[in-house]
Amino acid sequence: MGQRIAIRDAVNVALQTLQGYTLIAPGTTDEIPESSLPALVVGFATEAILHELYGGSERQLEITVSAVVKSRGDVYAALDQAAADIESALADNELGGAERFLLSQTQFALDAEQPLGEVRLIYAASYSTGA
Repeated sequence: MGQRIAIRDAVNVALQTLQGYTLIAPGTTDEIPESSLPALVVGFATEAILHELYGGSERQLEITVSAVVKSRGDVYAALDQAAADIESALADNELGGAERFLLSQTQFALDAEQPLGEVRLIYAASYSTGA
């Protein structure tokens, strides 16, 4: 197993501590059924190679954690609560063996036709490969 998968899996394990969310299996591309909401989805965004080292490299992997929620009330309040829950569960700065694991950005999106919303937290996980 590579370092990317180890970090992703550590994120999934940390998120399992959250009550009231369905954790969608990594790599799933199926539509999330309404009965599974609120749901959490973990994936990769991009990976940058910061420095080439002798026999390896220093890398920064962007891990995304998305929460999809449905609310009959204030969707933004539900998204804000989901973001706070995720941040609390992922407070370990060395999660999954990463040298640094830090929140770098939060994005919000709403579905205008339904009371659905998504909050996407993007974490930067720095790690080294090789020697």
